[in-house]
Parts: sequence; structure tokens; C-alpha cells
Amino acid sequence: MRPSTIAKIAAALLLALVVAVIAAGKSLNSETYNHFLAERVKAATGLDLTFAGATKLKLGPSPVLSFTGVTLTAGKGGPLLYIDRVEARVALVPLALRQLRLESLTLLRPVLHTQKLSALPQIKPLDLGGASDGTPRTQLALSGLRVEDADIRLSNGTIQVSKAQFTPETEAGGPLSLQVDGRWRDAPLSLSGVIAPLTALGGAKPYPVQIKGSVGTANLTLRGTITQPLAGKGLDLELHAQGEEMSDLLRLRPGKAPIPALGPFKLAARLTDSAGPLAASDIDAVIGRRDSQLITVKGQMADISEQRGVDMALTLEAESLTGVMRLLALDLPNAGQVKLSGHLSDIDNGWRLTGLKSNLGKSDLAGELSLVQTPHPRLYGRLSASQLQLGDFSLPPPRSNGSGQPSQPQHPAIPIDDGRILPIDALALDLVRDLDVDLSLSAARLQMGPAHVSDATAELRVAAGRLSLENFTARSGEGRLGGELRLDTMAKAPALSLRLAGNGLDPAPLTGGSLKGAKADLAFDLKAQGSNLRIMAGSAEGNLALTLGETVMGKDWGGDFPARLSRDLAGAQGPEGLRLRCLVARLPVKAGLVSLDRGLAAETASSAALASGSIDLRSEVLDISVAGRTTPPLRIKGVLGAPILSTEGGGKPLSDAAPCRTAQARRLAR
Repeated sequence: MRPSTIAKIAAALLLALVVAVIAAGKSLNSETYNHFLAERVKAATGLDLTFAGATKLKLGPSPVLSFTGVTLTAGKGGPLLYIDRVEARVALVPLALRQLRLESLTLLRPVLHTQKLSALPQIKPLDLGGASDGTPRTQLALSGLRVEDADIRLSNGTIQVSKAQFTPETEAGGPLSLQVDGRWRDAPLSLSGVIAPLTALGGAKPYPVQIKGSVGTANLTLRGTITQPLAGKGLDLELHAQGEEMSDLLRLRPGKAPIPALGPFKLAARLTDSAGPLAASDIDAVIGRRDSQLITVKGQMADISEQRGVDMALTLEAESLTGVMRLLALDLPNAGQVKLSGHLSDIDNGWRLTGLKSNLGKSDLAGELSLVQTPHPRLYGRLSASQLQLGDFSLPPPRSNGSGQPSQPQHPAIPIDDGRILPIDALALDLVRDLDVDLSLSAARLQMGPAHVSDATAELRVAAGRLSLENFTARSGEGRLGGELRLDTMAKAPALSLRLAGNGLDPAPLTGGSLKGAKADLAFDLKAQGSNLRIMAGSAEGNLALTLGETVMGKDWGGDFPARLSRDLAGAQGPEGLRLRCLVARLPVKAGLVSLDRGLAAETASSAALASGSIDLRSEVLDISVAGRTTPPLRIKGVLGAPILSTEGGGKPLSDAAPCRTAQARRLAR
């Protein structure tokens, strides 16, 4: 056959194809075809399918069938899915035979309301075979599904999909490879992987998924099955995630306040919803860095969205408690290096930590704690320690200066060194107002600077801005110590009251070994008001009483000034220090003025001394005379931080034969 003949035949066939395609295009009735599609979709899914405009077939080498304003609705209420425009590429040759063979689909600007997926009935296979009214037979032979500018609306936010591509293994179907790019709460979202065919979405078998990708700075993988994928139910997925900053991932939670940096993380868990809510089991997470803050978590959570059913083993290693306090949005007392372990569970509006074992600085704590976060934070439980050093803990700085005298600046522009030692820094009272507390405390050894006591117990309570340390008891040697402390931050000026009493106490533990020997009795009863220690001291009211028997005062006790005073009064000291027969102090305090008049006395084997005068805590000014039995009278002037000792000429030696008895006889107001 001649080439010219072949060309003529090909041209004739092409012309016939074009004529047939044009005829098929003109024969497509938009209203009839839309009605046909709506009936078939209703039969398969129970959903109502509507169109906002006419369906059009654009002819050409690659014909395109387009739909506008496509809406799927499940019963009454708003739409389940709205698509602004759908474009389907149609095979040319089947079209000439009046068959719509759809080779690809593009969904433009769809909006999916996922909260309505749960109302979907069981989906049946979609039959698009031709109808008796001449509607063309429609066949899905998709080589790809493309989505552009989609919104996936969840109950707590919207996932914005800029583009997504779904590609089947073959034209006949098979597993779909996917690539999705978008944003979630202003963080970039990118997913890729393999899922089962779309035709299996409504099947009875679990729908397999295998996805990897990134959300923000976190990388994740999901592998498993979904029994009801269209309804988002029947999950059984293995999750693995890791990233450089855990807080970046947690910030993606809707409705949650930003949290501080936590460091890198690795997370593995199994996600299921067999009991209803989305749950996580086999949780194994490591968060942070060992050189700053490291948190490990193992366990399960029965309801992720509500954070309920928590059952986790928790460990923490950190340089301080700062990160944990920021995570809880609380200004709790801080501590040095921390090691902590316990079992974490949830309670109504809060958390419980049981089996607590911790090392904070040089202190160790064990017990259980519960934190209720709303409506007002409340911490309660019990803590015990074999050793508790108060110096390991520091209070958060106050949010305001809290002045007691507004007319005077709390911090002068030019610091003045006037020898005063009582600080003017505002007391850290915010914690008392922000947090309610009910704790039972005990410590085998309670360390306060150089002093310590044994077997200490107390009840710490904070409520409505009022703090109380009640039922305090402790042991020093064979003697017992007891008392209470109360602080009212809601008064016009913060008010403090302190009561402390003990009999038969060993003075060595109470003074860091500076006083050794006989037993001691003490009684402190003080009240004060003010927003800093200087103002409180200046308003102090009450009594101070101390009685010591045979005691050795160490050479280095109190520094140079007490050593010089002891030397001037008693002469040369022994190798152990100054040996006292007795030391008595019975001092009333009135409006910040401590009266020493014949209320402070000491005796040695060869000498004795009796003090008079006062200490003005309002100005820290000293005005004290000390009469000695064998030495000239001494005068102490200056201020607490810089006392000046001098000999008082013309004074008479002490004539009192028993100054300790004289001081002991001084009556104090109750």
C-alpha cells in the first residue's frame, strides 16, 4: 500500500475520531449527568452530592471534564466537603465511543470538615456504569489525584494544604504513594508515604498506612492500620518522632500557652482508639540534654486530647529546677543540681507524682506530691528527707519591689555603705499569693547554714495569701525544740509572727560547733511587719530568752569582734576557747528596740560581765555598756555591721556577785 494511501486512511480515521469526540461532547447533558452522579454517590455513601454550576467538557487533545461548586453533605447541617472546582482529564479514544474514562483528577480549593466524618455510614463500592437514559459510562482509571489549596478543618484548628499528590501503583489501582505539603499552626508540614487504594477506604478490612514526614522541626513516621479511615476511627499506629526542640512540637497544640525550650527529643509510642479517645501506649521518650536538663518518660496515656489516664514513670536530671518550673508555669523554690524519679499520674485538673525519690543539691527528698492547676494552683502531699539543706533552695525574685516606705527609694541611685547589714530587698511573697500548699514535712537532719537539728517535722500550709509552718518539732542533742511561724501577705503590710522554744538543747548543733557543753534553754516570741527584712526588724515586738550552763565558746566564734570582747572581759583564753560558767540573755523587743538593761550576763571562773544599753534595729545603732568584775567597763557603739569597742574611763567594776542570776530574774512581758 502506498504511503499516500496510508496517509489518507489515517486522516480519515482522525477526522472520524474528531467528529465522534465532538458529537460525544455535545451529547453530554450537564443536568442529566450531575443527577446521575448524585444518585450513584448517594447509593454508595449515603451522602448528598450537589453542584453549583453546569458540568462542562472542554475538547482538545486532552479533554477536560470540569465541575464547579461540588458539595457533599451528610444529612442536615453544613457540608462535609466543598470543592470549588474539580478538573478530570478524560481519555480521548474512549470519549469518541461516548465513554468517560477519567485518567486524572485535580481538586482545587477543597474544604474538608473532619468533625462530620464520624456521621458517615458504611461505604459501598461506587458504580459509575452507564444508565438506561443514555448517560455515558464513567470509568475511573486514575494515574494521579492532585489537590491544591485545601483546608482540612479539625475541631481545634485547620491544616492548610498547599499541594498534595496521590499516585496509584497502576492505572488499575493498587497502593497509593502520596506527597503532601502545607502548614499547621504556622509551621511547615510535609508528608510522604504509601497508603492503600482509595477504593479500600470504605472496606471492611483495616486500611494500611505508612507515612513519614516533618511537622515544624520534628521528623516523624507513622506505620499501621486504620479500621475506619473516613471516620478517623479504629487507629492502630506506631509513631516515631524526633527533633531538635521539643517545645517547637508542643507549641503546635491548639489552645496551649507557649512553653520554654526543652531541648532535643526522641519519642516512640503506639496510638490506638479502641476505648474511644485517642490513646498512647508503650510511650518511650527522651527529652533534653544530659549537660542541662534530661527528662525520660515511659508509660501510657488513655486520652491524649484531654491528657487523662496518665500512667508514666518519670526521671529528671537537670542543673536546676528552672526548666521544670517554667513548664508548669509556676515560680516554685529553685534548687541546685537535681536528680528526680517518680510515677506520674493525672488527677482532676492536675497531676500526682508518687514514689518520689530525688536529690536536690546536697538535699534528698522522697514522698508524693499532687498539683491541682485550676482554678487556683494547689500543691499538697508529704515529703521526707534524710538530709535537708535550706541553702540548696532559693525563692523566685519578687515581681514587684513591694516597698514599705513609698516615700523612700528601695535602692538608692548611688549605693551607700553605712555598715548596715539588714537587706532592703523586697521579700519574695508572690509565691505565697500564687500557690496554695498543704505539705507534711520531715527531715532526719535539717541544715540551716552552720546550724542543724535532727528529726525535724512540720506542717506547711499556704492558703489565701497566708503561710503557716505549724507543729514544728526538732531535736538538738537530747533536747526538744518546738514552735510555729505565720506570715500574712494579705495584710496592709506583710505580718510575721515567730514562736520557738526548747529545753535541754545541745548548743553545739545549733551553733555549728561554736558553743559546746551544757544544755541550753531558749524561747523566742516575735512579731513584725514590713515588706523587707530591714522594715520588719524595725517594727519587731516580743521577747528573746536564752540560758546556757557550763559552755566552751570556740576561739573563732563570731569573728574578730566577739574574740576581742571575750579577751578584754576574761583575759587569756584556753586552747579550746573561752570557758563559761553561764550565759543568760533575757531581752524584750519593743518597736524594733532591743533592751539589754541587766538582761545579758556571762560568768567565767575568774570574771563576770553584765550588759546594759540597747540595740536599735530601726537604724542598727548599738549603744551598749558592759561592766566587768575584773576589767574596766567597755563601751560598744557603731552599728551592727561595724561595731566599735572602747574602754570607758572612770567607770566602776561590776559589783554584782551573780550577774547570770540577775539577768535570769529579769521579767519579760508575755
